[in-house]
Amino acid sequence: MGTKLLEYSTTCTDILIIGSGAAGLRTAIAAHDSGVKDVVVIGKCKRGDAHTVLATGGINAALGTMDPKDSYLVHAADTAKEGWFIADPKAVLALCRNGPNAVNELVRWGARFHREKDGRLTQRFFGAHTYRRTCFFGDQTGKEMMRVLIRQVRKRKIRFLGDVFVVSLLTCKGAISGALAIDFGRGRVVLFRSKSVVLAAGGYTKIYSRSSSRGFENHGDGAALAFEIGVPLVDMEMVQFHPTGMIYPKSMVGSLVTEAVRGEGGILLNSKLERFMKRYDPVNMELGPRDFVARSIYTEIMEGRATKHGGVWLDITMLPKSRILDRLPKMYEKFKKYDNVDISRERMEVAPTAHYTMGGVDVDLKGRTRIKGLYAAGETVGQIHGANRLGGNSLLETVVFGKIVGEDAARFVKTHRLAQVDHIELERRLGQLGSIFGKSKVDGERIRQGIQSAMWTYAGIARDGARLSAGLREIGALRRRFDRVRVGRAALKENLELKTTIETRRMFALCEAVMKSAIARRESRGAHYRTDYPKTKESLRLNILSHRTAGGGVGLSTRKVPKVSGPLKREIEKLEETPVRRSFE
Repeated sequence: MGTKLLEYSTTCTDILIIGSGAAGLRTAIAAHDSGVKDVVVIGKCKRGDAHTVLATGGINAALGTMDPKDSYLVHAADTAKEGWFIADPKAVLALCRNGPNAVNELVRWGARFHREKDGRLTQRFFGAHTYRRTCFFGDQTGKEMMRVLIRQVRKRKIRFLGDVFVVSLLTCKGAISGALAIDFGRGRVVLFRSKSVVLAAGGYTKIYSRSSSRGFENHGDGAALAFEIGVPLVDMEMVQFHPTGMIYPKSMVGSLVTEAVRGEGGILLNSKLERFMKRYDPVNMELGPRDFVARSIYTEIMEGRATKHGGVWLDITMLPKSRILDRLPKMYEKFKKYDNVDISRERMEVAPTAHYTMGGVDVDLKGRTRIKGLYAAGETVGQIHGANRLGGNSLLETVVFGKIVGEDAARFVKTHRLAQVDHIELERRLGQLGSIFGKSKVDGERIRQGIQSAMWTYAGIARDGARLSAGLREIGALRRRFDRVRVGRAALKENLELKTTIETRRMFALCEAVMKSAIARRESRGAHYRTDYPKTKESLRLNILSHRTAGGGVGLSTRKVPKVSGPLKREIEKLEETPVRRSFE
């Protein structure tokens, strides 16, 4: 099989976009509209089935349709504050300032966001927002955005290739030269030569056993590809655990129960039917920050007030069924289909689930990495959300920064030649791919499950130094066993075992980065909660960078976060004049 793997076809393009969700598609549209017609989007999923379709609740923008006092500065203040001040303030301002234009653009392109009777776009509350600013399409906002963006991509005749899985990036003299990939649909290896490459391949929540992502996505492909060629990762310890995921049946554990349920008035109850958020956050209740609500649920469960399947109750039965079907149709159908629960009459059983990764590839404000011509966008990057992400900001990030990255990548390719391929590197990458095949006595799938279980156990919602160190040792032991895993089936076409083996191999560096960064951050900040260091320390208001060492491991460094200043600082000070009472005492 090794000899066959050395055979590959070559495809040349100006801009190669790895990832076919909203960030990748918006990048492609922006690059095309900036005058670069030779753009290729590749995704390991089918067209239109990227992770974006699972984003249900909505997209934020300070439009002021419901609350005229809202502004992009208030939105930015909310974002910076709930990111616990380790997000780049300039990135936060760029996100929120461009929010209204991004949402209005989607509307012009045909997005069917919910409207009031007088025609205004409806905006609802999400957790930790000062005002109502979340636009939505029922509880299928991400799917609606994908419909709109795919239509725009087709209109521009931008090339899209599905079922294509990138094995490695290629560089030459500090510049990107392309990517090596497997086309599982056609059963062949492809060398994509490109002036610029954009990583828009999602986050890394699937390193956890309980995740709101589906089995084939969010394995950290983008972060791992960048890390392998020397691009640092930032704040990898910052993983958001969504407060509400399904807990039953087993096949649906972790599946997202949108924040829109609480945004529409849903309340949380423990097994004693106590509305327990009164104890933890009597001001915001169920609409507090995600990290805090998730931790509150976790505490109720750990202290013995859990429901039958180890969760809590989420109750929306006080709403008329007609409103539930209008605002939450997907949730209604999901619980009816998989749990035989009518949420208009019965409570939902929920528990926290790994949902979003605030850490990722280290980029500048244009999405550029330290490798010339290599960009990243969407959940693949870090430093936009800081230590905790506001609900509704993720979909906004995809289109705001997708546009920024696409435009800058277009400028880059107009002034740069196609970098040469380093054939020594190419042969080495092909050799690594060929070495995966052979006979194996080690069960790779069991090791994958072991990784996910270890991450949930040792680096989940509540962490401490001793357990994180134990988790690192367990991941190391699993890595040594995994080195003996081989793929038996030689054919490339639709070889799921090969794809999952490569994904699993990538997980180890990401897990190491998460755990080492979590050990180094000896404080609690946002989604990172250390039971042995429960307080936030101003001295640790830093970004933690993960670097690839010469031996392929993870080394750490820190960087000061730019100070918040000017109008944004003044807006944050206004918000902080209103006390928020939160307590685990």
